[in-house]
Amino acid sequence: MDIRNILDRLDLKKFPCLFVDVRIERTQSSGIGFQNGELIGATERPVLGAFIRIHHHGAWYYCSTTAVTNLNAEIEKLIDQADNSKKSSNTYDVPGNNGTHHLINKAAQAFSNISLETKVKMCETYLPLIQKIANLQDSTVRYTDLYKEKFYKSSVGTEFSYDFNQAGFAFSATLKKDSDLFADSFRKYATDFKEFSGMEKDILAYYTEAQRFLGAETVVPGKYKVVLSPEITGVFTHESFGHKSEADFMMGDPEATKEWKLGSMIGSSCLSIVDTGVHENTSGYCPIDDEGTLAQRNYLIKDGVLSGRLHSTHTANVLEEKPTGNARAMNFEFEPIVRMTSTYIEGGKTPFKELLKQAEGGVYFYNFKHGTGGSTFTIAPTRAYRIKNGELAEPVKVAVLSGSVFETLKLIEACGDDFELHNSAFGGCGKMEQSPLPVADGGPSILINGMQIS
Repeated sequence: MDIRNILDRLDLKKFPCLFVDVRIERTQSSGIGFQNGELIGATERPVLGAFIRIHHHGAWYYCSTTAVTNLNAEIEKLIDQADNSKKSSNTYDVPGNNGTHHLINKAAQAFSNISLETKVKMCETYLPLIQKIANLQDSTVRYTDLYKEKFYKSSVGTEFSYDFNQAGFAFSATLKKDSDLFADSFRKYATDFKEFSGMEKDILAYYTEAQRFLGAETVVPGKYKVVLSPEITGVFTHESFGHKSEADFMMGDPEATKEWKLGSMIGSSCLSIVDTGVHENTSGYCPIDDEGTLAQRNYLIKDGVLSGRLHSTHTANVLEEKPTGNARAMNFEFEPIVRMTSTYIEGGKTPFKELLKQAEGGVYFYNFKHGTGGSTFTIAPTRAYRIKNGELAEPVKVAVLSGSVFETLKLIEACGDDFELHNSAFGGCGKMEQSPLPVADGGPSILINGMQIS
């Protein structure tokens, strides 16, 4: 089906409403799972659908449909619904024409071009490693991918199309020695299927290191100096501050607006946090949002100063700021809401070894199981190490590290020179009923002078 042609023939300016836009998405995804060497599932799922919204008589009206060749009739139904509903006094500042942008360029590497059988065989090449990992109790091998083409057109003239291509591989294992258990997962993110070849040595090395955590001591609860790896820095940034930067949480809450006043010094002077969808070949890639706003480099914090927040056109209107390219929907079934893209702390100049020296007697956190955010945040780490004599020492078991967002941002003493952006094809960000949405996060290793560990 030629979706570009469908939109070219769609005259949105003829409809008698303030604003109308249409988003069409065509996706194909696949998923494969092995449990202890046995195939438990292998699926493919193609989906095609459209999301339509109009602003009429002071209110928004939405619908989603798989009848993408019948969009005129769907728009007319929404207008009839608005005409027969109670009128509202709400206003909406119609966005300007953001131009035409056609960016579909990943079709040659699309994972939808590769047969499900080929993907299953790739996973099977790693099953013999189960016999080579010591103390193995349980294992899973998982693979997931997604190729999406997105098309958009609005009544003000904005048009875009772009494609998104990603896949993930995970070799997860639970190790057991006597009564001690340790679970961890080797993961690989890729935008080209060739990148899933030749991972055997890396997987075996990963689980050789994992053996050290069997019998590791449990940390004594308390406050410690900590160094977070780029991966942990990313989840800290996402959970502790990224969600607080989404402007819709301020709607109707003057106290939140006062607390998060732009221009306030809220973090260490070495701290700068950015959100942007411009990074190709990442899980946070979003060059144009689902309202037709181009991605830009949004400083949320610049040198410790609160510098911006993430917006849709609606939240920007209400707070009298500018849209940032962060109105995103999980898929065509949902309306766009304010969401992150790639959110990270900018890299600094401090070498990693110097961070360890400054954190003497503290703890280094390497990777994590999960995290939660808000005014306070928690991160459940997987691997952590004591820091002794300026070096990483023995592994230590930690249940959770936590803190207040405002306090912790001011306790960041140094940012490393080892910036990394971390991606995942498994899961994603959850907000309201829309989960999981692909995002990326990251940063450098960072030194924090005092975090609660238990």
